[in-house]
Amino acid sequence: MMHRTTINLDEAIYRKVMRLAHSKGKSMARTIEELLRNSLNKNSRSNIIPPLHLNNGPLPGINIADRDRLYDLMEDR
Repeated sequence: MMHRTTINLDEAIYRKVMRLAHSKGKSMARTIEELLRNSLNKNSRSNIIPPLHLNNGPLPGINIADRDRLYDLMEDR
């Protein structure tokens, strides 16, 4: 489930987030979500992603840890 919210950002932070989002080709909302997730999980063991399978892996160039990119790929199909 996703929740919508409004946040107020300092102008300097806003500009940095916009530049980062643009450089990654992502929306500002997704960029802020990733930054928050990384910050909240910084010292958590959840950063360790266990293998999902042993023999069959994802297609070359697909990062299964990048949820947003996977959603984008699924929407394109």
